[in-house]
Amino acid sequence: MQILRSAHKGYMVCLRLACALCLIFAFSPTGWTQTKPPAVSEPPAVLKPVVAGLFYPADKRILEQKINGYLKEAAGKVQKGSASPFGLISPHAGYDYSGRVAAVAYRQIQGKPYRTVFLLAATHYVPFQGVSIYPSGAYETPLGKIPVDDQTSAVIMQRCGFARFYSPAFEREHSLEVQLPFLQKTLESFKVVPMVMGRVGESEYRLLAETLTTFVQKNPGRSLIIASSDMSHFHPYQEASAMDRATLGQIESADLKNLTRNIERGTCELCGVQPVLTLMKVAENLAGKIRVLDYANSGDVTDDKSRVVGYGAVAFYPSDERASLGEKEQKALLQVARRTLEAHVTGRPVPRPHAGSEKLLQKRGLFVTLEKRGELRGCIGYIKPVLPLADAVAEMTVSASSRDPRFPPVTQQELADIHIEISVLSPMRRIDDMRDVRVGLDGLFIVKGGASGLLLPQVATQQRWDKEEFLRQTCIKAGLPPNAWREKETETYAFTAQIFSE
Repeated sequence: MQILRSAHKGYMVCLRLACALCLIFAFSPTGWTQTKPPAVSEPPAVLKPVVAGLFYPADKRILEQKINGYLKEAAGKVQKGSASPFGLISPHAGYDYSGRVAAVAYRQIQGKPYRTVFLLAATHYVPFQGVSIYPSGAYETPLGKIPVDDQTSAVIMQRCGFARFYSPAFEREHSLEVQLPFLQKTLESFKVVPMVMGRVGESEYRLLAETLTTFVQKNPGRSLIIASSDMSHFHPYQEASAMDRATLGQIESADLKNLTRNIERGTCELCGVQPVLTLMKVAENLAGKIRVLDYANSGDVTDDKSRVVGYGAVAFYPSDERASLGEKEQKALLQVARRTLEAHVTGRPVPRPHAGSEKLLQKRGLFVTLEKRGELRGCIGYIKPVLPLADAVAEMTVSASSRDPRFPPVTQQELADIHIEISVLSPMRRIDDMRDVRVGLDGLFIVKGGASGLLLPQVATQQRWDKEEFLRQTCIKAGLPPNAWREKETETYAFTAQIFSE
């Protein structure tokens, strides 16, 4: 313990300086020598470790033993029955201080088939504007090399103009490197996309979050986001614990607005502010669930409780697994719709739908869309959950085929040309800031007075509308003036949809 206390003093001096700079870089609007990270076309083929032997053991055998021991201790803290997380918050201090907390986070993903891991960290040593992304090559630790996902890095740089490779951001940075050995001991056959975040504005981290959201949606269970962050720094033990518990509570309740404000006020502290906010925004986009897994601080390891550093482990999960219908359930609902359509149009008794699965007994909002040779032929649905899915599909199929006031009833001669699409809706969320509308992901529901209108997510994509045009067209659908979405009395809601068709 005496040796640990002595090492602790020197380590904390270095850490104190690095983390103080981190907070300055994140929030100070002055003192910048660069406006953006300059692009460098040829990064080193292998990014060598810089804190092996300082933050974690440089000897492979000792490192493996230490991580394996931590993971074994964390076995009792696995969230049983949960889907694979799409994100984690993990601390980045020396393993003697935060390794046990980090292990609780990584224990949640052990053995999972992730293929791309997005590593988000704040800069501790070099001020710059934007995001420095490592574009290709490999990251090395004493446990071996991890390839960089160059194709994914290229896509991010294409979509996010503020993301470029800036070599100094990686030359001393420990917050990415300390995550790698844990990944190597919990996953197999994966690649990484390392990103160091400098000063980024709200619009930039939102765009990065939207980009990451797209990867998670396209590759569920295969894409993982790690936000590297410690918590409060250098407060007395009890004060730090109270501050950190409050911070974790705001993260778990997905309270982005208050967390951001409290960090700016100094009543909450995170060493990786931008990575955490970005991951929380991804969770908001996905309507995800957030679970605090563990918390400790350096005072729990040493006898020094006068000035401690906090460490938290947090997991981000997809929304309730029941909300996502598998291929079997999708096929069953399409069969219900087809049989109902044919019976109704030909004058036969409409068969009572057979659920066949507990998921199809859920009450969900949904729309049934009929198309004929690529043209809309009818679309009606429930905005709110009223009936079990199978019953709602049957009822809305009848309505779309015969009660859509825009079209005459479908005839028997048209049946062979009718194509059926079903959109199962997520719960509505109120939108107060129109920057939160995500074209291609969200549908819109606009209400003012007694007028309301809804457009499904796929409509904006099909029509190639931008955000403002999508809002205008939803207003028109409601029978309102095109710019009614700008008025204070207008309520705007967004939702996502699981869309599948014959």
